[in-house]
Amino acid sequence: MILLCTLADLSAHSENGKALYREHCSSCHGLNGEGLGSNPPLKNSSWVTGDPQRLIRLVLNGYSGRIEVDGEIYRGNMPAWRTVLNDKEIASILSYLRSNWGGGPITPQEVATVRGKTKNEPTTGAISGCRGNRMGAMHSRSMGRGMRGGMGCGGCGQ
Repeated sequence: MILLCTLADLSAHSENGKALYREHCSSCHGLNGEGLGSNPPLKNSSWVTGDPQRLIRLVLNGYSGRIEVDGEIYRGNMPAWRTVLNDKEIASILSYLRSNWGGGPITPQEVATVRGKTKNEPTTGAISGCRGNRMGAMHSRSMGRGMRGGMGCGGCGQ
C-alpha cells in the first residue's frame, strides 16, 4: 500500500512539473525540450540526466556563457530561479524532465540542500516579477541578452 501511495505521489509530482515547465521554461527550451534559438535543448541532455546537484545549482543560480550540449556550443543566459520558484516547484520541474529523458526524481529536500550550500554564490540575475507580458519590479532587461539574440527576457519578451 505504501508503494502505491509513493507511485501516486510521483505521478502527481510529474504532472505538476509538466505544468510548471510549460509556464516557466518552455518559452526558451521549447514545449518538448528541443531548445529554441541560442537556448540549448534539454531533451536527452546529460545536463538533465547527469549529476542532480549540478542541475539543481544551474536552475537555482542560472548560467551565463558557453555551454556544450550534444557537441554543439550555445552562448546565452539562463536566469536564476532561486527567488522565483520554491524547492518543491524546482524539484517537480526537474523530476518531470528526468522522468522523460533519464535520471531519477529530485526531491525538494535535495533542492533545499543545494540551495543552502549555494546561497552565497553569485547568480545571473533573477526574473522575479516577470510573468507573461508584464514587467515586475525585479525584472531586468539585460539579464536576457543572449537568450534570444538580445531580445531581453525569454519569458515575456521585454
